[in-house]
Amino acid sequence: MGEEVKEKKPNKYVEGFKGFCTFLYNPDDHTVFGRGGSSWGKILIFYFIFYACLAGFFAICLTVLLQTLDDDKPTVVGRTNLPMLAIPETKLYKMNFKNGEEWEEYKKGFSSLQEKYEVQTVNASAGFYQWNEENLGDCFDNTIANRELKRGCFFVGLNRIYNWSPPKDKKMFFDCAWVAGKTGSGNLSPPFDMGMVKPDESVAALKAYYPWTSMKENGLQPVQAVKVEWNQDKYEAMEKGDSLDTFLECNAYVSEEGGVKKKLADSRPASFEIEYARPE
Repeated sequence: MGEEVKEKKPNKYVEGFKGFCTFLYNPDDHTVFGRGGSSWGKILIFYFIFYACLAGFFAICLTVLLQTLDDDKPTVVGRTNLPMLAIPETKLYKMNFKNGEEWEEYKKGFSSLQEKYEVQTVNASAGFYQWNEENLGDCFDNTIANRELKRGCFFVGLNRIYNWSPPKDKKMFFDCAWVAGKTGSGNLSPPFDMGMVKPDESVAALKAYYPWTSMKENGLQPVQAVKVEWNQDKYEAMEKGDSLDTFLECNAYVSEEGGVKKKLADSRPASFEIEYARPE
């Protein structure tokens, strides 16, 4: 009897690789990815026309949209645009006298804010708010901030809201007070002197500034400087267990008849923090 000859089965991986190579390029049909030259030409022309029309449609829509926008006036002014005390420099909400790095961040924020307003002071037309000693007292220069003396300045101003004005025939001003703050344990009598710098000039600047319509017409908003300085006598009067947490909250107010001050309707306050260590 003769030997049985077994049929050799093809390797499925080799056959699969050959089939893939044929798909990439078939020399018999001269096709690439299963398509011939005319087929590729037709599909490329189709997609060129399709995406050209799509780009043209997008360009027309964008052009029409831009035609409806005003450079100085917002298209929509929502009822949620409420007055809020703020300052256009995030590094100025905290003074940390015990941490050198954080203190330097505060100093950088002070310098940055000063530069923004000084550019306006130099280049802006008359009537814009001026960053100078007349309006800000000692706080007009960042050299007032001194870590060793535990001295510095906070700044507050109202956010810019299109065509908003404070109540007519009433004086608007800022005022600050020590509060319990976010920890609930803030010292209401901390060892610091705190005072509003040049408050009368701030009142006059606020009255002249509003209503705000654009940076081009009105520029940056007026700011109120709040000077904070260490008071050794107050520190010595503190009890041993008194909290070192120190928080300051500033609000906008309007004067009522009889000189009574009332918080500006719907306004939100600005909160500041001071960190310090007990002197050795």
